[in-house]
Amino acid sequence: MLQKHNNKLRQTHLSRWMDQAGRFARFSCGHDGLLLDYSRVRLDQAAVEQLLQVAQDRGVLVARDRLFAGEAVNTTEHRPAMHMALRDSALLANVPAEDAGRVRDTQTRMRAIAADLHKGELPGPERAGITDIVHVGIGGSLLGPRLVCEALPPGGAETPRVHFLGSVDAYPREQLLSGLSPESTVVILASKSFSTPDTLMHGQRLLHWLRQGLGDEAASQRLFAVTAAADRAVRFGVPAEHVLFLPEWVGGRYSLWSAVSLVAAAQSGPEAFDAMLSGAASMDRHFCAAEPAQNLPVMLGLLGIWHRNVCGLPAWGVIPYDQRLRLLPAHLQQLIMESNGKSMSLGGQPVACATSPLVFGEPGTEAQHSLFQALHQGTDIAPLHFVGVIRPAHGDPEAHEELLANMLAQATALATGRSAEETRGKFDGGSADDEALLAHRSFEGNRPSELLLVDELDPHHLGALLALYEHKVFVESVIWDINAFDQWGVELGKTLAPGIRKTLAGEGEATASLAELVDYIRERS
Repeated sequence: MLQKHNNKLRQTHLSRWMDQAGRFARFSCGHDGLLLDYSRVRLDQAAVEQLLQVAQDRGVLVARDRLFAGEAVNTTEHRPAMHMALRDSALLANVPAEDAGRVRDTQTRMRAIAADLHKGELPGPERAGITDIVHVGIGGSLLGPRLVCEALPPGGAETPRVHFLGSVDAYPREQLLSGLSPESTVVILASKSFSTPDTLMHGQRLLHWLRQGLGDEAASQRLFAVTAAADRAVRFGVPAEHVLFLPEWVGGRYSLWSAVSLVAAAQSGPEAFDAMLSGAASMDRHFCAAEPAQNLPVMLGLLGIWHRNVCGLPAWGVIPYDQRLRLLPAHLQQLIMESNGKSMSLGGQPVACATSPLVFGEPGTEAQHSLFQALHQGTDIAPLHFVGVIRPAHGDPEAHEELLANMLAQATALATGRSAEETRGKFDGGSADDEALLAHRSFEGNRPSELLLVDELDPHHLGALLALYEHKVFVESVIWDINAFDQWGVELGKTLAPGIRKTLAGEGEATASLAELVDYIRERS
């Protein structure tokens, strides 16, 4: 039925809807300083009602209630997905009592450590001055905390600088250490399993660097870990009192609400981190209580279904018009593609529809000079998700107006385009050259976009924004009948890497084509 209705809607150009009085009010919804405007998506009220019926038929609200009740919605790993309990203590009643106690203890310890680091002091009896924090992680243990640190400002003059290491590539580590002092540096290792090769290799090198400069005891006092495998961290050399608990029921891409964000709490202060948690909890409550048609996560998820399954669009672009959110596309790329990049249903059968789109993005206005040519005039259509902030964090209102004007101009241009007749009217004259360029300078338009406006990018609103995207992903997963909380697709390459490393060292066996490639590499090493 949706497909049939979409075929009917295709007969109307988006530009005809842009002048409809009241369209913005009918095709927008908001909560707690966030507004979603989807009036530039080619749908009408009947399409929205049909999408809402899909959500009801697929049991989105029932699945939501099971998620928040702590049921094992991660069916392949037989676990709940209760990261929401990290931002709302009332939800700890829905996790095992032992875990709830450990979470509370960890949150208290994390805040105390963060408060000391925020003042530029090493926690513990030494009280040495700290100027730099190196956070080591990969995937969700890196992307979320790094985004938060980029989005929220340092809290004071004594606040240490923060640095991030992810990929096992040694170059950034060596460049970083050349400018740091072991005495004034703290290292945080974030790994749920504490077996991630990238993180452990960096960790070994960093611990050696600390020990060389300070000796074993002082080095260990500058080493912290966030993990579900405390015993492994202690064997590695992290003092037991420096190991912070990460529950098994918190997936890596949802771990920014945990002690994995110690680096962010240290930079912006524990009060700012708490405010971010409160914003996320506000979005959780909205998701649980708001009617579907006014429910931000539900509607954003249904728009994803419309783009991907009804319109058949394979990509989704995230364009934040605020430099503090420049890392949002990378964070959402992992959140969406790792969660919903699945081809097997909950029942273990091939899914009957397309799932996760390819997610890409760059901050505006830079994206206008890189991506937007193809987005305006290319052969493929990619729906865009613009993110804008109404109140800036700087004192140049003229620059901010220019930024917002560019965002709104791009959204308008994508929707309305510019016909050949309108283009002809823009020419100074009517020369043959102008006529020859007419087609090149015209724009089809009719390209959908959504606009997410945030009143102000403070910790509270950042938390609400990030929680919104998490719940959007969950809504889509329920409709697609897939598990949003596992990631088996990242495992195969990781299991092959140790054997190939032996081959690179001349010790292992390999297929003929791989062996020839390895020979090529070794000859030039």
